[in-house]
Amino acid sequence: MEETVPAVALRESEELHRIILLSMSDAVFITDDEGVFTFICPNADVIFGYAYDEIRAFNRISRLLGRDLIEPGQLKQGAEIRNIEHEIETKNGTRRNLLVHVKPVAIKGGTILYVCRDITDRKQAEEALRRNEERLTLALGAAAAGTWDWHVPTGEMTWSPETHRMFGDASRSQPPTFDAFLDRVHQLDRERVARAMTEAMDAGGSYETEFRVLGYDTIERWIMGRGKALRNGKPLRMLGVFVDLTDRHHMDQELRDLGGKLINAHEGERIRLSHELHDDVGQRVSLLGAELGILRHRLADAAPDVQRQIATLSEQAETIGSELSRLSHELHPVRLTHIGLEESIRRYCRDVAEARHIAIDAEVIEVSAKLGSDEALCLYRITQEAVHNVVKHSSATRATVTLAGAAGKVLLSIVDNGVGFDTQAVRKKDTLGLVSMRERVRLVRGTLMLTSKPGGGTRIDVSVPTIES
Repeated sequence: MEETVPAVALRESEELHRIILLSMSDAVFITDDEGVFTFICPNADVIFGYAYDEIRAFNRISRLLGRDLIEPGQLKQGAEIRNIEHEIETKNGTRRNLLVHVKPVAIKGGTILYVCRDITDRKQAEEALRRNEERLTLALGAAAAGTWDWHVPTGEMTWSPETHRMFGDASRSQPPTFDAFLDRVHQLDRERVARAMTEAMDAGGSYETEFRVLGYDTIERWIMGRGKALRNGKPLRMLGVFVDLTDRHHMDQELRDLGGKLINAHEGERIRLSHELHDDVGQRVSLLGAELGILRHRLADAAPDVQRQIATLSEQAETIGSELSRLSHELHPVRLTHIGLEESIRRYCRDVAEARHIAIDAEVIEVSAKLGSDEALCLYRITQEAVHNVVKHSSATRATVTLAGAAGKVLLSIVDNGVGFDTQAVRKKDTLGLVSMRERVRLVRGTLMLTSKPGGGTRIDVSVPTIES
């Protein structure tokens, strides 16, 4: 007997619904008001691990879910309870997280529809994200770093709590726009920071710079900003990090102040020793030489060997006196005040060349700019230290010391043809001589560059600003 058209349509509709239910990842149940099953979807085992007959044997949905999710009478006509998060234990003992929707119906002989969705993977991902965010927050807090997000079309920014703190807004009461950010940047740094961020945005690149901010709490802080621009044909967003460097800058300033005090104390001790050598020991040696000369005249009739011995002692006294005078001048270059930096360097190079038997050329090129006493002393001391290193360590046969004027600065270079060295290895050791030279240059707002390689000689380039600059 052939099926009627309505019967065929009903059968096809039921088959379609069965296929849809089987292809769904959700589990669907219908119960009566007492929670007794009237319908169980055929794919419930995907979530719960129980076969259809096993679930049917539970009789009530509360036994499958572990407890009643709603109170009797909680559902009103046409009402629906959505997004009930509930944890279950599957047949094999695995714990899974469900999102359950409950709705009143009148179908399949039941009155309540349950739709159960497995959200275990999502919950695990959310938990992993939460843990990562906690770790990131702890790491940023430990590093005194905060995040920021700039939406370019609107100019709006979002700041993390640590960023708010850096800008003196711990209560987060100030709206963090790009204009508000620039207003907090120190006026001496503002143009540079705006240019760096704008250029990075125009090029779709990144930027990094240090700057000062004057917070809403009127406290000045040093911040390092680093950001990456995002474009979609036009500027879109920039994401980045602010790191609070204030404590480091304070520590660096204290170290610089301490370094300056140590160098000044060192210079003071040099002056004291220079005076002692010149005024005390030097004069006593001179007196000894004079007395030996007197003794030589008194013993003019003495034996020849006695005369020779007295002459030798006189020559030694004179040599010692000359060496003491040289040491006194090296310790405290009085000549620097009397004859100037240029001539002092010329004479120093000549004296060392004669004493150490090494060719040292001193070249002075158009040094007409006016140097302060600290800057002149810095260049002279670096010349001393560098030439001393050439004589003692380089095995060089020739060195050139060049002093030259430039726009707003004076340049000093010391070049030798010695054995050279690995600058990376020396930088790790940071020898006392190099540390002293760098610190002296820093104190006068200058720069120092060291260039060398094994077998390739050594070059030191120094630049210090003049008084006019």
